[in-house]
Amino acid sequence: MKLTRMLIAGLVVLCLVAPVFAGGAAETPERKNITLVFQRDPAFAPVAVALEKKWFAEAGFEKVDTLVFTSGHLAGEALISGALSVWTPGTMPVISMRHNNVPIVVVGNVVMCPMERLMVRKDAGVTKPEDLYKIKIGLPVGSTASGVIDEVARANGLDIKKFQIVNLAPPDAVTALKNKEIQALVLWPPYPYQVEDIATYMFESKKYSHTRTPIVFSEEFLRKNPNTVKAIMRVYYRAQEFVDNQANWKEAKEIFAKRAELPMDLLEKSWLDYWEPGRDHGSINEQYVKDFESLTAFQARNGMIKNPIHVLEYTYTGFLKEVRPQNVKVEGKWKP
Repeated sequence: MKLTRMLIAGLVVLCLVAPVFAGGAAETPERKNITLVFQRDPAFAPVAVALEKKWFAEAGFEKVDTLVFTSGHLAGEALISGALSVWTPGTMPVISMRHNNVPIVVVGNVVMCPMERLMVRKDAGVTKPEDLYKIKIGLPVGSTASGVIDEVARANGLDIKKFQIVNLAPPDAVTALKNKEIQALVLWPPYPYQVEDIATYMFESKKYSHTRTPIVFSEEFLRKNPNTVKAIMRVYYRAQEFVDNQANWKEAKEIFAKRAELPMDLLEKSWLDYWEPGRDHGSINEQYVKDFESLTAFQARNGMIKNPIHVLEYTYTGFLKEVRPQNVKVEGKWKP
């Protein structure tokens, strides 16, 4: 009886001192210092929240740096070089880099956000889809915006090859539109809202978007640092859950607006494009597969890639099963 009481007491002590994390027990990260991407669009609200609340520190990280990139491809190159620990881009650069034999793997998803807007200057004389042939359209070539304008063209029986596309980073596209150097742009929020005074949203471009923000690691980093990857994922999913909860929106918006140096009125306009209630943001599911399939087909159709690879071939769901098992609705095929 005395031995039994001792065993029970020991178990109680273990339960009191052992750390408990959603999705399973935490392991010590192999890397104490990590570098993340941070951008001014609300897809990165979870990063801002996690940094503000020091959740990365709670997960065992001593230093967290953030980098800003003008394109997803540059961030992807930083990931492979080791300058970036985890990559959270739009869908398009992940597909193109994986098809160019860059060894990357998707392990989860931060936010699904079909939100690219085709904004056309009010004085451009565009009233019907065919008028798009006559104007210059600014967008970052190779981004999700390329896929959206292609789908707009296809839906209206137009030839995308006849469009006058100008390769511009988002801030440059906004400036060029204001200076009448281009007559339209296709971008994600908050940029379209910066030109509302001179441009109009047209042809329901959001309807043709398949954009999401996957969580991506290099294969080498994932294999060498599995505990680090899982720790990062736990923080991302914890922050995602916080931001997705409407009860936390006021606080989440304030945190993000401050870190992104974004005016609150502009953030308010952009917020629902990313965090519309009811979306299954964090899951690897059939919609995840469809979104990647659509943009993979776009790239193949336009000669950007050859021999299309199915997204599940470079998706790993093993860690997600530990972190958020309810979010694994389709199994990835990649193996460490």
